[in-house]
Amino acid sequence: MKIGGPYYDKLRRGQPKPWYLSYSLPRTNPDGSVVMDKGGNPTRKRHRHYYESKALANADIPRIRDQHEAAGSGNFLFNRTAADEYDAAKKIAGGSSLVDVARFWRLHHPETPKAKLGELLPEFLSDLKVRVGEGRHHDDRVSRLSAFVRANFSERYPETVTRADVLGYVKGLQDVAPRTRRNHKTAIVEFFNWLVEKQYLLVNPAAGIRKRHLPKEKKQEIRFLKLDQVERYLRAAERYDPEMVPHEIVQLIAGIRADDEMAKFTADLVLPQTREVLVPSEVAKTETREVIENLEDSYWAWWSAYGPKKGLLRPKYYDPRWYRLRVLSQVADQKTADELARLPIKTLLAREDSKAAMGRWPWNARRRTFCTYHVAKYQSADKTALLLRHRGSPYTLHNSYRGLGVTQAQGVAYFNFLPKPCKKPIRPARPERGIILQQKLAKGPKE
Repeated sequence: MKIGGPYYDKLRRGQPKPWYLSYSLPRTNPDGSVVMDKGGNPTRKRHRHYYESKALANADIPRIRDQHEAAGSGNFLFNRTAADEYDAAKKIAGGSSLVDVARFWRLHHPETPKAKLGELLPEFLSDLKVRVGEGRHHDDRVSRLSAFVRANFSERYPETVTRADVLGYVKGLQDVAPRTRRNHKTAIVEFFNWLVEKQYLLVNPAAGIRKRHLPKEKKQEIRFLKLDQVERYLRAAERYDPEMVPHEIVQLIAGIRADDEMAKFTADLVLPQTREVLVPSEVAKTETREVIENLEDSYWAWWSAYGPKKGLLRPKYYDPRWYRLRVLSQVADQKTADELARLPIKTLLAREDSKAAMGRWPWNARRRTFCTYHVAKYQSADKTALLLRHRGSPYTLHNSYRGLGVTQAQGVAYFNFLPKPCKKPIRPARPERGIILQQKLAKGPKE
């Protein structure tokens, strides 16, 4: 309510009450309802209150304002209809003030159009792709954040998401390990940090979520391939897909990182003449050029037998070919494995026993297997840490692998595996398709 004054009325000079206050109120009908004009707006009536002095006028302002606010102000008058609406609203709002309710409503229904999380996520992922490129980190964020946005957040405005919302989502993830929950939280924090940087948001609601707020993570024992599994896997690669051998031995016997480095690893980075392996900055996970020396003699024997002179070590259609080797290496009977090896890859991988075999393969198996047997052979993690380009303390590395039950003799045996090339590798059958299939169908079955 706006109250004008105190003003001095010159026409009342010398009279008892020359000072006045000026304000307006909505006109009311006898029943107390507001008188509206043709446009649907309340009509107003101007009022003047006169006082003997300016001081008395100023002193009366709080009384008028309190009286007016109790009865109604502006476009609102506390009549019967308004009273009913107020009572109903208070029941719905519970202990919250109607001002807080109005602010909440406006927050979720802004006056001017704004971008929602479902619209902002593609922008973030596009920006992330420019900054870090395609790869494991980008794919991880696509997967985790897409799941987050789909979970009732797509139509939400950034500023409406609270810490409780994010924590509730992360805790509510079904059938996931505690570490996976933390990884989801990390991705969400990164997304909201970007929203803050782009000024879509003032404060990151997920930034205050700490590790102690999430389910406790239990340290899992490191899984690796046993000696017989390693040998069967190497022989399976030689027997069923020799082109895969260089890609696999550079991880199993040289310790190169699988997901972060192998996608760009080329044959010219292996230097038999100087017995070195180069990891340039554009390939290295650390983005720092490194040189690996003092590799085992067995590595150079494998490279001499299978190493290409140029090109990527990762062959075309790598994923299904790698899955095929993992399945075939776990088949104990050689004759059965050979029969399965002739199946089309899709047919082989669709089998239930193949799916079970895939599930038995340890995470990050090749690098962890290399590390386990290298530490065991040398009974110290210093040399292993140097080959792995491990940034942490060698003691941390040794402490992680020393209790896995691998003896020094087994470590020596691991690095004594040598190549046994197969004269006629067994390839998967190619399903007939296109013109070949059409010609076969046209000829009909043989009599």
